[in-house]
Amino acid sequence: MKKSLMNKFTLKILSLLIAILIWLLVMNIENPSITQTYMDIPVTFVNESYIESMNNIALMVDGKDSVNVRIRAANETIKKLSKENITAVADLTQIIDMDSDPIMVPVTVTCAGVEDEDIEVTPKNIPIKIDQRKSLDRIISTELIGESKPDNNYEVGKITANPEKINIVGPKSIIEKIDSVTAQVNVDGMATSGEREATLKIYDKNHDELSEKQMSYLKFDVPSTTVQVYVELWRMLKDVTIDVSNAYVGIPQNGYQVDSVSSTPSEISIVGSEEALQKFTVNGNKLTIPQSDERDISGKSSDCEFSVDLAELLPKDIKLATGVNETALLTVKILPLNSKEYNISTNEMKVENSPANMNVVMDKVEVLVRVEGKEEDLDKLDKSQIHLSIDLKSYTAAGEYEVPVKIEVPDGYQVVDEINVKVTLTDANTNVVTQK
Repeated sequence: MKKSLMNKFTLKILSLLIAILIWLLVMNIENPSITQTYMDIPVTFVNESYIESMNNIALMVDGKDSVNVRIRAANETIKKLSKENITAVADLTQIIDMDSDPIMVPVTVTCAGVEDEDIEVTPKNIPIKIDQRKSLDRIISTELIGESKPDNNYEVGKITANPEKINIVGPKSIIEKIDSVTAQVNVDGMATSGEREATLKIYDKNHDELSEKQMSYLKFDVPSTTVQVYVELWRMLKDVTIDVSNAYVGIPQNGYQVDSVSSTPSEISIVGSEEALQKFTVNGNKLTIPQSDERDISGKSSDCEFSVDLAELLPKDIKLATGVNETALLTVKILPLNSKEYNISTNEMKVENSPANMNVVMDKVEVLVRVEGKEEDLDKLDKSQIHLSIDLKSYTAAGEYEVPVKIEVPDGYQVVDEINVKVTLTDANTNVVTQK
């Protein structure tokens, strides 16, 4: 009886083992184990503080910062795996020999759902470099990106980064290359002053942006490479007159006088803070060019031109609007005593002996005629009494020519200067399209 029970128990155990074996065989057939190799898995450091405690920083060696991983697992598991599921780390506390060249660190690879013994890594150790740990302070400059255009009638006046300064810690080889830190901000569509997010960009001494890999070795005393900047919008003020009435010093040569002083441009647009613009408009909405020894007309007998830097003349918290040239051209017109200037349209100029089948084009819309006479007579002279003409008898071929202008004035007046116009002659038939 006892022997019979033992035999039955043994048979049950044997049957269970056979069932398990058959199940394993079936599973292996339906979901067999296979091997898959994943190339170029990036390696990251862990326990970096171990090296940093020695005031050093560990750096990857270019081209040696990844490994190949071979994984053996069930077919269904392999199908679900990707490179993103695999983690490769180099534990800096496991450095093999700090005095070796290169310094080698073992690589450990893990993959969720896969046993460690089913993972094989090549190479098992990677070389690294040790660099001195160094810090650097830099003021954060600002840069507008995108269209960077606020609403109409406003421009960006001031941009202030918060914080204004940043501390950067990293490898000496990278820190010593850093030249500037810039916060890039987009102000498109802003209608009022306020804060905007800005992205920090680090540039080296060649004005190239640091690479993503170089940036990965740097640490900042701000939470991220995104900072806040305060953008102050300034209102635009148009039609600002440039006052040149007292912009020069000295007097012309004997027998000559200053006829007029003008500026090109004569009007500009500026932008500024509300407080600054209010103070500016109190003075008549004009920008005055002051006297300067650099603009001396002493002893001159002909026109004088001077360049003036407008930006230097603007008060605090006011600047030139976008597109306005910083330089103005100041012209002091000097004429003989008892003389006057007249601007006369070239459309009123008579063209004599115009060559047949030629188009005649002048380079000027107006010419400046200076006439001398008695003071009381000049007030009576109208420009309609001045007659201009050119004679093209000697110009028969297509081309550009400097042609003297004949000027006729009434008796009692004299022309001060001779003038020329540039005339272009072109074949009138050149632009004719023949109809077929």
